[in-house]
Amino acid sequence: METLILTVLALGLGVALCSPVSVVTVIVLLTMPAGRRRAIAFVAGWLLAIVIIGLVSLFVLHGANFSSHKSNPSRAASILEIVVGALTVVVSLRALRRRREAAAGTPETPKWVDRLDRTNWLLGILVGAFMLTYSLTLAAAAEILKANVSRVDAVIAFVVFSLASITTIAAPIVLVVVRPEHSQERLAAWRRWLLGNSRTIGLAALLVIGALLVARGIHDLVA
Repeated sequence: METLILTVLALGLGVALCSPVSVVTVIVLLTMPAGRRRAIAFVAGWLLAIVIIGLVSLFVLHGANFSSHKSNPSRAASILEIVVGALTVVVSLRALRRRREAAAGTPETPKWVDRLDRTNWLLGILVGAFMLTYSLTLAAAAEILKANVSRVDAVIAFVVFSLASITTIAAPIVLVVVRPEHSQERLAAWRRWLLGNSRTIGLAALLVIGALLVARGIHDLVA
């Protein structure tokens, strides 16, 4: 169980680190009318998507024979990890290549982010669910299933993953609540830094995580 917790914690932090655009989205939402409600709705949508994946894992897939690496369910989970990892590596490499080609330009906020002022908090839930990093979330679900733990332990693992995944997108909301008088200046600084730097860091992290998922999936297939 300890190994599983460390694995899902690492994957959750990977999701948090690889989501700079999501953090910018939360910052933009916080600057709008009823911004705190919109930002919380975004995080709620993010968590709702994880809950749905968790429910499918717990009540549809849980109980299948994932204990043996040679069982069909376990092999399917390993193949899923390999596919997810390979796609993550390919997408990250392509995005890094495009970013290098555009490095000379000034970083700008994505145009669709600026249109968020037309949304309400209900749409914020949908946006949050859409922007979850599904590749790493599915990898976490596969790891939980392959660990063959009880439903209670699986729930704990999903909770750990969920909390780790929202550390970066929840940070701006916490700042606004705890230090509202200094939040605007700090959020503006975070937004500038994220737009200028963290996408490259996030893509590099995705590249490493994708390669590790491929390696782990292959290892479990041949073990």
